[in-house]
Amino acid sequence: MDHRRPRADFIVEKPGGAIQLVVEAKNTVAPSPEWAARFLRNLFVHAEIPPSPFFLLALRDHLYLWRHPSGEAGPPEFEGDTAIALRPYLLRLHRSLDDLSEPSFEALVYAWLSDVVAGSSEAEQLPWLHESGLSESIRDGVIRTQAAA
Repeated sequence: MDHRRPRADFIVEKPGGAIQLVVEAKNTVAPSPEWAARFLRNLFVHAEIPPSPFFLLALRDHLYLWRHPSGEAGPPEFEGDTAIALRPYLLRLHRSLDDLSEPSFEALVYAWLSDVVAGSSEAEQLPWLHESGLSESIRDGVIRTQAAA
């Protein structure tokens, strides 16, 4: 493990330590799913991305999800609207996604992810979470934050 390379923001493990999900959260807008795929391929080149069944790229406008991601990743297999997923948290803050700093955006993604892991009914209402198998895969998991080098 090269500790000088940047790491993804969050890792979700099942009890026992098996990685189920790697998450990169960036408070930026993706011009297209193809751009998101290039971003993921670049992460595999420049960052430490452990093998996992799922990879989530959480951006200000979209949540892009790949199953069994690799450095040869094509367009995401699933996508969701970030504003819809994070709406309950934004309402409590009385803020919009455009007003958030990078750390604040990451904190909201972490809060949402925590609710998905806990099986919160509000977080569970996103169809792509079920269709992809992600919600079941990470249920009752443990979220680990990754410190960048």
